[in-house]
Amino acid sequence: MSEALEHSDAPSRLGPWLAAARLGWAIESNWADPFVFMTYQIVRPLFGALILVVMFKIVTGQPTSSAVFGQMYVGNAFFILVVQCVSCIGLVIFDDRERYQMLRYIYLAPIGLGAYLAARGMARLAATTVSILFTLAVGAWLFGLRYHLSPADLPYFSLILILGGIATLAMGIMLGGSTMLMAQNGWSMPEGVSGVLYLFCGAVFSIDILPWPFSAVARLIPWTYWLEGIRRSLLGSGYVASLAGLTNAQILLRLGIGTAGTVAVAWLTLRFAEYRAVATGKLDEKTDH
Repeated sequence: MSEALEHSDAPSRLGPWLAAARLGWAIESNWADPFVFMTYQIVRPLFGALILVVMFKIVTGQPTSSAVFGQMYVGNAFFILVVQCVSCIGLVIFDDRERYQMLRYIYLAPIGLGAYLAARGMARLAATTVSILFTLAVGAWLFGLRYHLSPADLPYFSLILILGGIATLAMGIMLGGSTMLMAQNGWSMPEGVSGVLYLFCGAVFSIDILPWPFSAVARLIPWTYWLEGIRRSLLGSGYVASLAGLTNAQILLRLGIGTAGTVAVAWLTLRFAEYRAVATGKLDEKTDH
C-alpha cells in the first residue's frame, strides 16, 4: 500500500517542477514564439564566437586551423552555458520579488525555493544546449574544426557534461539565494561572477598564465576540469599544460569533487539566505524605489 502511494505521489511531485520549468521558458523567451526565441538564442552566442575568431586572428596572426584556436573556440562555446544559466538563475529572485511580487508565494509553495530555481535554470540550460550545438557546427563548417568524439568516449563525455551542468545550476542557485539579501541594484552580481569564472576556468586563456594565487584558485573550481574534459573528448587533447599529467579519470574525479563541494555550498547559502530573508522581512521587500 505504501509503495503504491509513493508511486502515485511521483507525478504530483514532478508536476510543480515541470510547471516551474515551463514558466522559466516563457519568461526567458518573453512569451515569444519558440522559433523566434531559439533563433535569438542561436544568433547571439554565434556572433560572440565570431568576435572571438576576429580577435584571435588579429592578436595571434595564426590560422583557424591551428590547435590553439580549436581549444579556444570549444572552450568559449561551452562556457556560454555557464554565463546563461548563472545569469538566469541569479536574476530570478529580483524578477519574482520586485517585478512580479510573487516570491512570497513561491516560498510557501510545496516545490521549495531550491527546486524552483533549479527548474528555472533547466529551461535556460535546454535552450543554451541548442546554441552550443549550433556554434560547434559552425566551427566545423566555416573554420574546419575536427571533433574526435568516438563512441568509446561518449560515457566519459556524458559524465563530464552532467557534472558540469550540476555545478553550474548549483552556482546559479547559490547566487540566487544571495540576491535575496540584496537590493535590486545587485542585479549585476551574477554577470560579474560569470566574468570572473570566464577568466579563472580557462575558457579562452590557459590558467597557466594566471599569477599565484589566482592559478591556485583556478585549480579548485570545477569548471576548469569540466572544460579540460570536454576538450580532451572533442579535440583529443587538453589545453592546460599543467593538467597534462592528469589522466581522464583524475580529471573526472576532480570535477566530481568540485561539483559536490559547489552543491554543498549552494545548499548552505540558500538555507541561510532563506532564514535571513524571512527573519528580516526581505522576502517580499521591494527595493526598486
